[in-house]
Amino acid sequence: MSDKFNIKLTIAGKSYPLSIEREMEEKYRRAEREVNQLVAKFRGRFRAGSEDYLAMAALQIAVSNVEMETSRSLGEELDKLKELDIKLADHFAEV
Repeated sequence: MSDKFNIKLTIAGKSYPLSIEREMEEKYRRAEREVNQLVAKFRGRFRAGSEDYLAMAALQIAVSNVEMETSRSLGEELDKLKELDIKLADHFAEV
């Protein structure tokens, strides 16, 4: 049974009511803070509208997400290479 409840997040000065799983609240709160920090950073760099700040924040978060996915993929590839190295070392030890 899901334990949903209502929260209100404020992003770039606008409130958004949401119904979420209770165990996800801290993640949503952290995401709210991260987005607001990015929006504030972009506000300090150039003059534009809230939509532009939000778009730049979304882009930066998406790039970070892609970097993490790439990093995870590389980690898996490195693990496979290590396994192959061990197999090759074992094979040449027998020869």
